[in-house]
Amino acid sequence: MPRSGRFRELDAGIPEERRALARALRSLMRVVGLSLRHTHAELERRDFGCDTSASALSDLLNARVHKPRREVIRALYELAETAGRTSGASMPVTWEELEGLWVKACEPPAALCASCQRTVLPVPLVQGDRQHAKEQWPTALTLLDMKQNRRAEDVAGILRHVGVTGKPTEVAHAVAACRACGLGSEADVILRYAQTGRDARQLAEIAYEFMRIEDNAMAQRALGMFLAR
Repeated sequence: MPRSGRFRELDAGIPEERRALARALRSLMRVVGLSLRHTHAELERRDFGCDTSASALSDLLNARVHKPRREVIRALYELAETAGRTSGASMPVTWEELEGLWVKACEPPAALCASCQRTVLPVPLVQGDRQHAKEQWPTALTLLDMKQNRRAEDVAGILRHVGVTGKPTEVAHAVAACRACGLGSEADVILRYAQTGRDARQLAEIAYEFMRIEDNAMAQRALGMFLAR
């Protein structure tokens, strides 16, 4: 880490989602109070179970990693927590907030209009349209890539985060997108998390969203979860 906790400017053209994650991680590094080399050594000494290096940490803090690994993010957070308890420094971000930033940073970048460079809004979902289902929640494509590359912990982290903290609209679109990508078991996991961590009103909202996008089978399943409360 640079002297006095200062970092270099982030490169131009980096998506805002990755910038936000990098800024949060930099704030954790200020709590840790160590150089990158010593931070890496401390992570190894404490055996957080993450495979990284000082150069990889530098890339992460400079938003150069397209799909950062959840275990590295978690390890840095826990290291900052430990340092904060010793120094009395307050944590600048909660784990739930940091995990949310990580999920957003893993999403594919939004499509831009070729002429005006503004974000292209997704086309409304059409019943049975698998491509539109994926576009409504493009993180499903990231999950598919992570699954193919055996990044099971990252997949599990995204599924838990969406199921527990995602808005009802996001839960419904995530389930539909996962099913469209052939990730049926992952869709089931999201719903199980949603059923466990939400009240009856939120489950009813999820069921309503399934009905709105005309996914009647999933709407009936969500209604069953609601009635089981």
